[in-house]
Amino acid sequence: QAISRSLDRLPLVSVRCAAPDPPSMTTSGFAKMQQHVASGDILAHETSAANFDSAVSEVRSSFASGKTKDLRWRREQLKALKQMMEECHEEITAAVRADHAGPKIRGIGEFSGPHLAASEALDKLEAWTAPQTVATPLTVSPTKLASSYIRHEPKGVVLIIGPWNFPVELALHPLVSAIAAGNCAVIKPSEVATNCAALLESLVHRYLDTSCIKVLQGGVAETTALLLLRWDHIFYTGNGHVGRTVLRAAAEYLTPVTLELGGKSPVIVDKSAKMQSVIERISFPKFSFNVGQICVSPDYVVIHKDREEEFVKGMKQHIEKLFGKDVKQSPHFGRIINARHVHRISDLLRDTKGEVAVGGLDEVDPAANYIPPTIVRDAQLGEPLLTEEIFGPVLPIITADDIEDAVKKVNRICDQPLALYIFSEDKKAIDYVLSNTASGGAAINTSLEHLMNTNLPFGGVGSSGYGAYHGKAGFDEFTHRRAVLHQDTLLMKGSSMPPRPPDILHDLVVKATVTGFLSQGQRQFLKGSLGAAAVALTGLAFRSKL
Repeated sequence: QAISRSLDRLPLVSVRCAAPDPPSMTTSGFAKMQQHVASGDILAHETSAANFDSAVSEVRSSFASGKTKDLRWRREQLKALKQMMEECHEEITAAVRADHAGPKIRGIGEFSGPHLAASEALDKLEAWTAPQTVATPLTVSPTKLASSYIRHEPKGVVLIIGPWNFPVELALHPLVSAIAAGNCAVIKPSEVATNCAALLESLVHRYLDTSCIKVLQGGVAETTALLLLRWDHIFYTGNGHVGRTVLRAAAEYLTPVTLELGGKSPVIVDKSAKMQSVIERISFPKFSFNVGQICVSPDYVVIHKDREEEFVKGMKQHIEKLFGKDVKQSPHFGRIINARHVHRISDLLRDTKGEVAVGGLDEVDPAANYIPPTIVRDAQLGEPLLTEEIFGPVLPIITADDIEDAVKKVNRICDQPLALYIFSEDKKAIDYVLSNTASGGAAINTSLEHLMNTNLPFGGVGSSGYGAYHGKAGFDEFTHRRAVLHQDTLLMKGSSMPPRPPDILHDLVVKATVTGFLSQGQRQFLKGSLGAAAVALTGLAFRSKL
């Protein structure tokens, strides 16, 4: 809302670039970076640095030079980004743990995706960028000497606005796609994940071509200032409220936008589901990995009424197995990003009419950014816990009489989530769910793992966003498909349309392209005659053999 209000009144010239040149990273680079974060040097909202206008103008000049269209430049940057992940994964892990806590494995979620994406882009860059030949119909080229093809061209200068939940991954993964497509880019990391934002700027300065790729820091005012500028594409990951603001800003210049939003991603557990798989494959993205702060994390469960007790009992045992009796002391359980979000999630719990089966408000500690793994039974449709995206380790459960009832409840709660998960061994039930719901993506008998297949596009539908990336889909998202026709001049010297065409030409064109030269009755008669002739010829051939 603050960004939206500011769009109409914020004077761009008063907004300054948020950060000076960051310190270079050494073996103790992350510790030094934390000192800069603590002192406010990195994320100060007003500095004496050049304003955004000049920074973006530099990047736009670089794109205009044609530098990024060269495949050699793209390969150099993709290789440098891979090297960044290979040499700095410890620093990245330290930064994300400083922002989110949790086990060391949490760092994998930040650097493995960009590294894999860069590797794939390097392997397939020639194929992705090659012109695509398409057919040229006779109506366009009567001589059949014309050619038609599609050029894959970069859109230009793109803005990538990253979120706080995966602050490195969700800034660098779309950057890989933008680079592969030949674009320049400006990254605006989330100011909420302060350590990752500072480190990201340092790494980009250290490894990448900063005349074409820049990181600009700041909060609401700085993001607003960036949205007031002209971009050739905006890639935003976050919530729907800010997504609408991004769209309004983009409309000023008719800028294409990718929105990676969220929504309440449901889990449907059918009567035939294998419960051990259900429990383990829900608990990982909901409790173990970033404590549910994932855009495709299971948000709530709709389970067959005959399996609810088994699920709750099994999940309670599994949580204790994962984190011990005192979850707060477990090094394997992460933290909510800040106290504000702890209070937001606590309010959802406070307002529920459901029964807390595991965890709950009594164990919440805002000072430690801690919310325990929590399971709520019998939450009521329409209450905040089943209308607001939770984005934390709280799992509401509601029951269903059958698969049809489950689908009705899912469509009532959120009819266009970013992801939908089905646990079932019944093919008819699976097909029914997929045929009667909508979601950005779906996974059967697992959750989250569909993101790991780069052959699948990742994106939302409707209120959960639009546009997609990962693999070739990401390259396409940042690419303009330019249609080209190369017409014949060897045999066809003049225009394809003769000068001063007579009226009879209109009738000939209509018959050739629309109505045909025969009436419906004539076509049926001709078809019948040809059929009769074929039968007669077959009979004659058969007789001759006798």
